[in-house]
Amino acid sequence: MENVLLLGLSAPTEDDPYGDRLLRALSAPGASGTRLVVSTAPSVLARAGSEIIAPSHPVADALRQMAALADGIVLTTPETDGAPPSSLRTLLNWLTWPAEGSPLVGKPVAVLTTCEDSVAEQKPYSEVERMLFTAGATIIGPRTIVPRVDRALREEPDGQVSFGDPGAAVRLLFHIHRTAAAARENAGLPPAEDFRPWLL
Repeated sequence: MENVLLLGLSAPTEDDPYGDRLLRALSAPGASGTRLVVSTAPSVLARAGSEIIAPSHPVADALRQMAALADGIVLTTPETDGAPPSSLRTLLNWLTWPAEGSPLVGKPVAVLTTCEDSVAEQKPYSEVERMLFTAGATIIGPRTIVPRVDRALREEPDGQVSFGDPGAAVRLLFHIHRTAAAARENAGLPPAEDFRPWLL
């Protein structure tokens, strides 16, 4: 069965210590018919700040090409009432501007947020979701919040990341599954086979 490609994006570890780890846990073993490729916001773009009026940037161009090739996007960010980490905001600026050529237009996007507290005080929409709405992305929501993320993820001796919280794993995997299903529909592909083995 032909796979759909989801691009996982997060801020660098210094800005978001859990985003990349969460995506790596979700990328293996992978759902039937779905491939999740993990990337972080390049530090060179973070240093570039919000100077999105520049005509081109090699790293930004490569990132836009990656996003254009992907069938869907999975974004991770800390749950916050304010702006997301500046590196992630800069990455989104490069992806969404100019709007006419944005690779996010009409693309299914899942937003996953992490929180170290047991209960997250969430607003109806995060700043990341507002940026995606403005860019014309198709948000597959509502976003999934992972409370007590420090306990939900477990670093294995071999460097792999697994889930220590089965409930969080199921919520996240269903969100990824819905995003992949929307991507399959956009691409004109048949529905994926039963994805329950992904949860084992």
